[in-house]
This record gives sequence, C-alpha cells and structure tokens, in this order.
Amino acid sequence: MDSRLDKGAVGVRSARSRRVLTVLGGARAVRLLLATATVGAVVAAPAVAQAKTVKVYTGPPPNIGTLVPASAQFSASFKAKYNPDVNAYFPQKVTIHVGDTVSFIRGMMPHTVDIPPVGGSDLPLIVPGAALVAGVNDAAGNPFWFNGKVPSLSLNPLVLAPGPTKVSYNGTKRVDSGFYTGNGSAPAFNVTFTKAGVYKVFCDIHYGMTGTVVVLAKSKRLPSAAQAQAALKAQVLADLKALKAAAKIKPVANTVSVGSAGPGGTELFAMFPATLRVKAGTVVTFSMSRDTRETHTVTFGPPAYVAKLSRGLLSGGPLTQQGLYPSDLPSLGPIVVSPTAHGNGFANLGGLDEDATTPLPASGKVIFPTPGTYHYTCLIHPFMRGTIIVTK
Repeated sequence: MDSRLDKGAVGVRSARSRRVLTVLGGARAVRLLLATATVGAVVAAPAVAQAKTVKVYTGPPPNIGTLVPASAQFSASFKAKYNPDVNAYFPQKVTIHVGDTVSFIRGMMPHTVDIPPVGGSDLPLIVPGAALVAGVNDAAGNPFWFNGKVPSLSLNPLVLAPGPTKVSYNGTKRVDSGFYTGNGSAPAFNVTFTKAGVYKVFCDIHYGMTGTVVVLAKSKRLPSAAQAQAALKAQVLADLKALKAAAKIKPVANTVSVGSAGPGGTELFAMFPATLRVKAGTVVTFSMSRDTRETHTVTFGPPAYVAKLSRGLLSGGPLTQQGLYPSDLPSLGPIVVSPTAHGNGFANLGGLDEDATTPLPASGKVIFPTPGTYHYTCLIHPFMRGTIIVTK
C-alpha cells in the first residue's frame, strides 16, 4: 500500500483491486500462486551455465500457512476487523547471477515494478496539469476554494502505461511494468539482468515500497535455496508480528489514527478508534500512521455523494478534484463538519500521507459544532469507515 499529490494522493487501489485486497490468507488474502518450496529460490536448471529464474512477489508470498506456525497467524476476526496487508516485495532482497531473470509475480495486487537507472528514483503517480482547477462546485452551487487556485491533478500516464512483460536491464535505462488495468491477475514482469551491480526496485503506487536485486558475476556463489527460504520466512514472521503490534495503537484523546502501520510495509486498513464520542465544539485531529506507505482521505457526506467521489479516484479516468483537495482552505482553521456543510454535509481533509516528497500533510483537523452522528470514509479505500458521535 496504495497517499501523494504526486504518487501519494492515490496510494491507489483500483476498483478491480478492492475486491482482491486480501492478505496473509484472510479476507484480503493474496491469491496463492506457487509452491512455497520455490519462493525466492533459484528454479532448478539442468546445466550450470544455463540462465535461471527467481520469483519475487509484489505482496505476501504464497502458502503462508506452510511457512509459519499457526500461532503466528491471524484469527478470522482479526482479518475482518483490521484488513491487514503488506506493501512490500517478497523476498525483500534477491541475489542472482548476470544473465539470470527475476520474474515479478504481481497477481491481482495494485503494485508496479519500477527499476530506474542506477541512482534514480521512482515515478510520481499523480502529476499536476497545465490548467488550474475550474468549474468544481459544491452541492449548494458555490465554487470550492481551489477553483482557479491550484493545478488540476491527473494520473501519471507513464505509470499507467503497461510495458512489455519481458525486458533486459543493465542499470542505464528505466524498465517499468506499468499499472495493470485489465481483468484478473496481472502478467508476470520478467527482467533479465545483464550487468553485475546492486539495483533498487520501486512500486510507483506505494511510496517507500522498495526491493533490492543483487547481481553477481557468474563465478560468484549464490545463497542456497535453504538460505533464501529462511530469509523469506523471517520476513513473513516479522510482518505478522508488526501487524499484530499495529492493532494495539491507542491514539490520544480527540484523535483518530487513519489506519495503523508498522515497519516493512505492514498496514491495517481501519480507523482507530472506529467510533469516537466527543462534545459539540470539539476539534478532532486525524493523523496518518508514521510508518505507512499508503495515502488516505477522511471524507464526510451523504453516502451516494461520497461513493461517486470515490469512483472518480478509483476508475482510472479523470480524477475527482474535490476528492484530492480539502473541502476548505486548511490555513483558515479546522474544517467544519455539520449537516449543512457545502449544502449537503460534505467535508473532506483531502489526501493525507507520510511521504516527504509530496506536498500532502500527514494530518488534518475538523470541528463539530452541531450534535449528531457523522460517518466518514476513505475515498481511496472505501472499506475504511469510521463514526464520530457528537453530543451536547
């Protein structure tokens, strides 16, 4: 995971991906494609000189149950409540010989494989256009504050463009899988490395999601299959432990953590707490988790209106600008949430992330002047919901 006003504003999981965001064998469990015995290990070859293939997964590997003991895994209730996921490559680091191929198994998860020239960085997911936002009005017919003030944002066509499924890489020119928009599982992205070196792999959807490919001369010894398997198991165990720890977060008073994350790309897709009770006039702070690789929004309003904004971010078409930008200018103070805000109760903090390379904030504040029950969601991950109950 996916928030970036370049790549963060849509740490994005498409409508296609939302129905398959399942992880570690649960309600969000990744489709398990291959036998554990070959994960991260060199596929057997009849001749020493023949090039080999290593498999790397963009997300948790297959057959978690055979890798780690049952005591380390999640209960069904934990999966249903917290929607655990891991935005990471498995294994995180792989070592191969010159001429070998890494086959990146993407499955149905919303990740890309981006290998820039040595020393380069990943591509932004969201890019500003030449034109300013115009003609975006609220339900009362009034223009939002950002009309004529900020660039209209769009998805980066370089990220969306699907590349070939078989490429060669020598460290001098970027190779990128692009984002798969078709149905079903994305095809494997096969990269043959033709020069020794240490190369970084990025996901253009989730900032901070990186892997490493070490390419050795053919005369050098590679890690054994047993060593590769042990490293993979250790990575999985560490992630399971981190996800369980992330569920124990206890935000301070009048604060909601928008998701909870731990090291290694571990993410829980839930609000903490899911329900918060405050008195009228209270300012509530919504904060991103420090270790997150995702982007979220905090969006209040009528369900049909909010769902339409969400589709505008997840469809792959023109982006819904009032979904990305806050509904009110943050410099004027906390955003007001009330039944009549913007004509229909709409209020939005816009994109939030922890990516230092984007202008997005990591937190935002709202105030509730009127008693009532207010429901909110993340437009990017609409299964993430919360409730604020405001009393007199």
